[in-house]
Amino acid sequence: MEDVDSKTVLYVEDDPPYVLLLKRALQRSKLEKLPKLWVVTTMEDAVRYLLGQIPYEDRFTNPLPSLLLRDLRLPRKSGIQLVQSVQAQLQFQHLPIVILTGTALDEDIVLAYQQGVNFCLVKPADVDSLISIILVLSVYSIPSPTKATI
Repeated sequence: MEDVDSKTVLYVEDDPPYVLLLKRALQRSKLEKLPKLWVVTTMEDAVRYLLGQIPYEDRFTNPLPSLLLRDLRLPRKSGIQLVQSVQAQLQFQHLPIVILTGTALDEDIVLAYQQGVNFCLVKPADVDSLISIILVLSVYSIPSPTKATI
């Protein structure tokens, strides 16, 4: 049975090594309860997941996310188009959206914020920097880290 206190993060990323890096950072983050991480590689799959369309129609197995984490550059369609699709759905207008991008032009970042993105961050290349981002985001939408022991 799924832990009802567990949060779900929908991660839209087409770079498998970076998905692995994020998973590694989550494991090392010392969060009390790790979020359930769902990874899709395209905007179309992200929209299908959010709307509960095939193959994501079972909400017990594929719960609604508490955070949408995504790359700015996606195959076929941009990450900005994904934000626009999500924001167009009334039930997702308050879904926190965070962009992790390897390369972002200033105008892309401005447009992302204009479209309703909560944070736009440059992808760190190392696990420790990514852990720092995860811990900051945990305050925002995923379970908080455990207390440090002395």
